[in-house]
Amino acid sequence: MKLVRIYCHSDEREKVSTCRIEYHPDLLAAYEKLGIIEIRDEEIDYEDLRRLNRVLRVKRNCGVNTVGATIIVDLLDKIEELQDEIRSLRRK
Repeated sequence: MKLVRIYCHSDEREKVSTCRIEYHPDLLAAYEKLGIIEIRDEEIDYEDLRRLNRVLRVKRNCGVNTVGATIIVDLLDKIEELQDEIRSLRRK
């Protein structure tokens, strides 16, 4: 099995081929089964790849399990959305 690194400097809506990702295919399948990412036609949305990277980073840095890391990332995303909304409301 061949693992290849990917360098993403692209639009968030772009899809990335799973064969270009540095993660093991079994890892990707496990995270897809958990609902963290979605693989369609052997491609992952750039946003899902970003989310996967954040989950793995939180898991590694905080010493939590995969479910805990996913919850943390979801909460951080929600906080960012709310902060953006507050900034938008303050400008009006």
